[in-house]
Amino acid sequence: MKDLTGKKIIVIGATGGIGEGITRQLLQNGATVVALSRTEEKAKGLANYVSDIQNGEFIPLAVNLDQPENKSKLIQNQLANTFGQFDGAIITIGVWGKTGIPLINITDDMWDQAIRDNLTSHFRASRILVPLLKENGALIHLSGLSADLPYPGASLIGLTNAAKKSLVLTLAAEQSQQSPRIYELIIGPIRTRERTKNGIAQNNWFNPEDIGEYSSELILGDTPASDEPLHYLIERES
Repeated sequence: MKDLTGKKIIVIGATGGIGEGITRQLLQNGATVVALSRTEEKAKGLANYVSDIQNGEFIPLAVNLDQPENKSKLIQNQLANTFGQFDGAIITIGVWGKTGIPLINITDDMWDQAIRDNLTSHFRASRILVPLLKENGALIHLSGLSADLPYPGASLIGLTNAAKKSLVLTLAAEQSQQSPRIYELIIGPIRTRERTKNGIAQNNWFNPEDIGEYSSELILGDTPASDEPLHYLIERES
């Protein structure tokens, strides 16, 4: 376990199946975690889920970062005034939408919705978060393996994942001579609580907490891997 005592980290999508495990691990490692969700109800649910952890400090916050430019600036200022600068930010958001539909049967409305949910929202979150990070801080963005491979029947999630990967790596290249550090983390299927409950989680999949531990390493920046912007956590064997 990495020691994040004294580190302040903001997690976007903290109440999701992966985000909740990341939040637990960051707290276990001693971090102060500002956990964002879109509703108070989800924030309370996450508070119950992490209530057994005695380390770190848990700060739930119901706020939607998917806002146009004028509102984004307002949210950015509010976060800065409340929390100051962060040592790390983790973005783990996204919507699968409808699956099983061939690409040529995708409607304009489905296409536009996918772009809003799985690309525009990530751009807006990054635009808010990067200026809130310390010079030696790190932003970690999660995408699925469909960023690299075609996923027939789930074309919209694959196409937007590929676009997000390009977005984050472009941001990393632009920031390479500056700060903070920017990382794109490509993940395989994850053993979330829901998948485990439904009996579809496999033993060779990573747990959400594993993603939190790996993210802790990148935030600390004390390993050779932290010099590279692109990372993969697919299966335990790999």
